Amino acid sequence: WEEPEIRSSSASKATIKDILQFRQAISLMDDKYPFTPAFGPASTRAICVDSSDSLYDRLLESTPDKSLLPFETLSQIAYDNKGNLMRDKAKALIRLFRPDRRGYLTKLDFVSSIDTVYKDLRLFRASLANSSTIDDSFESIMNVLTAILAICGILLIIGFNQWKAVSSLAAFLVSFSFMFGAASSKYFEGILLIFVRRPYDIGDKIALSDPSTDTSASGSSTWFVEKVTLFTTTVRFATTNEVATYSNGSLAPLRIINAKRSPKAVVYVYHKFGSDAPFKMVKVFQTAIENFVKSRPREWVALNGFRATRVEMELNFIEYVVVLTHREMWQNIGPILQSQADLASFGLEVSKKLNLRYISPPKPIHLSTEKSGRNKYIESDSTMGGKENEINQVAEMFRNE
Repeated sequence: WEEPEIRSSSASKATIKDILQFRQAISLMDDKYPFTPAFGPASTRAICVDSSDSLYDRLLESTPDKSLLPFETLSQIAYDNKGNLMRDKAKALIRLFRPDRRGYLTKLDFVSSIDTVYKDLRLFRASLANSSTIDDSFESIMNVLTAILAICGILLIIGFNQWKAVSSLAAFLVSFSFMFGAASSKYFEGILLIFVRRPYDIGDKIALSDPSTDTSASGSSTWFVEKVTLFTTTVRFATTNEVATYSNGSLAPLRIINAKRSPKAVVYVYHKFGSDAPFKMVKVFQTAIENFVKSRPREWVALNGFRATRVEMELNFIEYVVVLTHREMWQNIGPILQSQADLASFGLEVSKKLNLRYISPPKPIHLSTEKSGRNKYIESDSTMGGKENEINQVAEMFRNE
């Protein structure tokens, strides 16, 4: 559960000071040192990674007895001049770097966190440049309309009877209205989409679908927004890098899913167990999954649920689903898929150790008077201890280096 965002209904009022500060901040984004000279140059992504690497080494020198960077070293910037901890800044640092449960950061985690900030910075700068282009196009349209109104006003002042000229052209204009009526309607729908709805920005990952149909629970095929104008939107398919162009009017009636503006991704992982598996072993499996999730705070926010979704006695299996919330949004789908695959592989190995792996019955089903083998799941306390040791060995296999 996340706190709802409360926005004031009153219009924001920007002062001259705010505008000047904003312009100064934008100028710093184009500088060679957007993260101050103390951080190092960051004019490109590769240079930013090199500067992050050297900064990590410099920070690690303050704790020479440690092989990893303690988060306490970074938290020093969260104190004010009087030595008081600024909690908002400390929480922001935790959300950005996500140290492990012991409070340490690896070099890879440190560089990845700064790389995320760099990418957001460049996307925001590109979005501002694209917004300026749209504003210029809108200004050109308004200039044309203003010129037409000014000419009509001048003609009225000098006494020219313009209504006779308009009536003589009425039949000609009506015929053209049938030709361009639908196109004009789509044109204005596209303008309203860009100026009123604003469903996406440069760099956002979007998915298009019919509003009358439901979307897939496992995610949708997405496109990266590369360019936006008053009339068209240029996108790139995230899977194959194919580039396409939509007219904004054609996008107006569609459902536009924005992965960048969506909350953190919710992931589903399914497991099948035999219908004669004892519930005690299923609880052991659940505990192993909970420990696996807790040991990866940079990947998972929480384990939302573990429950049975299907009970198929004829097919001799019970299907369980593991519901989790990932740290990333669907905008960054790569780490989400990797974490999902790691969890599925870990669950498979644990189910093997606990003898919970489902084996589909042969078809047709052969009836016999032999025992069904239910007792193979009955475990003694000593055997349960051995199972826990085997689960710990599986956890070591999936431990991040």
